[in-house]
Amino acid sequence: MVSNYVPKNPVLGPTRIQRVAKKIIEESADDRKLALETHRFFRQMVDENPQDAAAKSLMVDCLKVAQASKNNVIKVLNLIIKMEEAVPDAKSKTGTKNVNSVFSELDSILND
Repeated sequence: MVSNYVPKNPVLGPTRIQRVAKKIIEESADDRKLALETHRFFRQMVDENPQDAAAKSLMVDCLKVAQASKNNVIKVLNLIIKMEEAVPDAKSKTGTKNVNSVFSELDSILND
């Protein structure tokens, strides 16, 4: 008979959330860099031919993508802060707050 899989750790534990958040932040940085490079390309096309409406439109779209990638990072950090506030403060045996919170661990990962 087949037994059900029971994970040892929580499915959405702090480690997994940190990993996903870090990946989203890294991908957003890559997207922003590519969007700004593409914006420079279309900007050069507009400088060469100011009448090129398609290049102007695409240049604006690239700026929108760059801003959206920055907004995604802000949303991820905002969600982590909200999650940190929703979880009651863990106390160690000495009565002090546990330093290994999700937000502090994510901060240390990003600063590495």
